[in-house]
Amino acid sequence: MRRFVYCKVVLATSLMWVLVDVFLLLYFSECNKCDDKKERSLLPALRAVISRNQEGPGEMGKAVLIPKDDQEKMKELFKINQFNLMASDLIALNRSLPDVRLDGCKTKVYPDELPNTSVVIVFHNEAWSTLLRTVYSVINRSPHRLLAEIILVDDASEREFLKASLENYVKNLEVSIKIIRMEQRSGLIRARLRGAAASKGQVITFLDAHCECTLGWLEPLLARIKEDRKTVVCPIIDVISDDTFEYMAGSDMTYGGFNWKLNFRWYPVPQREMDRRKGDRTLPVR
Repeated sequence: MRRFVYCKVVLATSLMWVLVDVFLLLYFSECNKCDDKKERSLLPALRAVISRNQEGPGEMGKAVLIPKDDQEKMKELFKINQFNLMASDLIALNRSLPDVRLDGCKTKVYPDELPNTSVVIVFHNEAWSTLLRTVYSVINRSPHRLLAEIILVDDASEREFLKASLENYVKNLEVSIKIIRMEQRSGLIRARLRGAAASKGQVITFLDAHCECTLGWLEPLLARIKEDRKTVVCPIIDVISDDTFEYMAGSDMTYGGFNWKLNFRWYPVPQREMDRRKGDRTLPVR
């Protein structure tokens, strides 16, 4: 009799676990169907760049090298945006980057009450992967309390994926993103002014459509503006290789400026600035 009771308990327990397994299988298979449906709605060439993989191409800013067999195709795609589009499309939209700051910068403490900012990004026929990688880098490496919004200004792009597909995609991102369309091609400055006029943030930050923000990029800029609202600030500009998309840290010993012919070039930080800062390279350069 006792053995019969034991058998009933074992059978009931087994049946319960079978039902749990069936429920889990059905649940996750339905989720996978939803994901497949969501992915199928994207352009086929763009699916690969959505996923996140720390070991994937370009992670931690490493170079992406295209195999010899694909070199001809790579050169053809290069002509579209004047950079290696094949390499860019292999890299995750939210790829990891190294922390290239000086050690002294990593320990800086900034005020809690910093102004928020509207980030204005102008694009014209930009590649999907570079544009979205810019947006993700802003979202992932900025304190959200400091991000009032991201404004994408489309300077009359003609590529279909930059229209409804882009609008539908950014709706699901965790920061408010507004897309403004210029009626006709107007150029970078007019498009930036249009974005500035629509901004609601206390500060306006302009970014290119194919850049990647690193950890701690925003706080020091806003801190200088908090000290003096008339301040116009510019970060150190690092380099992303147009060929391999390798991320290369820029020098803090140079600054950008114009000569008397209004040509932009890089200048060494003058000795007077080194003396004023007393050798502390974490302080801003005037």
